[in-house]
Amino acid sequence: RTMQKLMVLAAVGVFQTAVAFAPGGWLDKQPLRAPKLRRQTRSGASVLCAQIKFADAVEEVLVRKWDKKQVSRVVKSWRRMDEDYIHKEFKKEHDTWQECNSFVEGLPCKTFHDPYEFDWAQKLRDNAKTIQDEFTRVAIEGSDELDKKGNNVWATAANATSAQSYGPDWKTLALMDRCVWDPVNVDLFPETTRLLRELEVPCLEAFFARMQPESKIAPHSDYCNFALTAHLGLVVPEQECWIKVGKDTREWRNGEMLMFDTSLLHEAANEAETVRYILMLRVWHPALAQPEVEAIKYIFSSLDEPSIVEGDLRALAPNLFAPQQQPTGGSDWAAKPASLNFGPMEGG
Repeated sequence: RTMQKLMVLAAVGVFQTAVAFAPGGWLDKQPLRAPKLRRQTRSGASVLCAQIKFADAVEEVLVRKWDKKQVSRVVKSWRRMDEDYIHKEFKKEHDTWQECNSFVEGLPCKTFHDPYEFDWAQKLRDNAKTIQDEFTRVAIEGSDELDKKGNNVWATAANATSAQSYGPDWKTLALMDRCVWDPVNVDLFPETTRLLRELEVPCLEAFFARMQPESKIAPHSDYCNFALTAHLGLVVPEQECWIKVGKDTREWRNGEMLMFDTSLLHEAANEAETVRYILMLRVWHPALAQPEVEAIKYIFSSLDEPSIVEGDLRALAPNLFAPQQQPTGGSDWAAKPASLNFGPMEGG
């Protein structure tokens, strides 16, 4: 899955472009990590030729596309991610650490939330049997057909950190990743997809998760605090499956939901002799403002399609570009570092 690559490495790529000398542009950002070189155009205008990082270009779009004050927390989070920052704080009230590299300041943090404070969660529970029946029919009884037709069916954690925590027995089947529906798998689970859409579940990620009998997940963080994790129990050996976040422990129940903060260290176990299946959702933290949600969605889009950044920036601020400079539309301008990502790590 695309979400597998969410740890930023120290080495990041840069791309070249020519930008105009303008207040509020890249010149006002100090320090730029790349060298800055000026040249004169034939008309005498001062323009800047420099290596500009992908992260800088995305930031320029964010502060021009939305009110700068409304998205300041997201911009700061994005900048910190690019700088390889990891927020690490011991939460005394929860007796555990919060660790994340996708960190938005000021979001309330607690181990478990009451999912039924949210209308969509109540309605999802009311329709749990529809989801359970479809899952049983397609994923269990029709497993052979699913293996043939599905996309990345029951994939293991590819990220090294996640793989170490989760082990080989924890597998997923994605419906949505970073706000993008899987075009293959949604057709295999049409009722589940319909409910998630019609109930307007505020998810940025949705997938089924399978946990093998007598297996454990080691304490870990999913490295993101702007999304909460919600689980709907589908096929659960009750009283033999639990998840612990900080000092608090809950058990999964069939047809019931859990919601918790996976930026806090958490662990889980299936002590039964049968498999545990859940529907797992990443949902926007309720303390995010709508402009912040939209700004994060734009970051997701820019990571999936880096070429949109140049086009958007030309439309929003054409004065940043040297006269006569044409859109490159190529990899030189939109060279996104392969390891640069944003949002939750796989797991939960």
